[in-house]
Amino acid sequence: MTSVSFVVENIRRSIRVVVIAYLAVVLVPNIRATSEYDYKRGEYLVVKDGKSPDKKFSIVSGENQKGEFGVYLMDAPTKKIIGKLEKVATDLDTAPDAYYAHWSPDSKHVAISSRSDRHMLENVIYRIENRRAYLVETPELRCRAVPDFCQIVKELGGLPSPDNDDTESKVRQTENTSEIVEWISPTRFVISEESQFQVRTRDLTAALGQYGEVEKETAAADAPGDFYQVSFNAEGECELLPGDKSQVLSTHPVKKEH
Repeated sequence: MTSVSFVVENIRRSIRVVVIAYLAVVLVPNIRATSEYDYKRGEYLVVKDGKSPDKKFSIVSGENQKGEFGVYLMDAPTKKIIGKLEKVATDLDTAPDAYYAHWSPDSKHVAISSRSDRHMLENVIYRIENRRAYLVETPELRCRAVPDFCQIVKELGGLPSPDNDDTESKVRQTENTSEIVEWISPTRFVISEESQFQVRTRDLTAALGQYGEVEKETAAADAPGDFYQVSFNAEGECELLPGDKSQVLSTHPVKKEH
């Protein structure tokens, strides 16, 4: 005869298996490094907030007939592709909900945010005119808000290029988020910028002021010298200029949420 304890133990095991399977299904998609979608050739899907306010255009992601993935400007009424938006980062994610469009209220400009790396959210702005997309200079808040920080980074050798993971560099950028959070008018907008850095030998607390935080880390045996984790977080009002240029009008610090 089967003992009560044996039955109870089997029930407990079954419950544990069910719980583990449930957690695997629920939690794994939330921690995936990439957001993927398997497109058919010639299939295009509208990205998040991709439809322009005047309903004439859409920003879509998908594959052309050659199987090449990209982000495109589409004629919304006819569903015909106008052209590929070459400067949008597309190396990491493919799902349409991984791309964010931020249209100006007059539908003449659109900013698109996407990840070039797991911890790098890039912002690209286009001017839409005569059914074509023209690249617009994206403003950078950091050097306007904390010019002393940018000067010290330059003195330390600057940031290595994104495709060059130089472990010997004195400054490395480990995270970056740049995104338009609000259009104030057809030519003015608010952009948010948050960055994380690893800096050797220099404490940049004074250079950052209220725009960031600095934490000193214990140096590794193979990398002697002081080592700092640096964060920068700001928002700024920006303005579009003739010639597809832009400028930062004002900035203010954003306190980091712990």
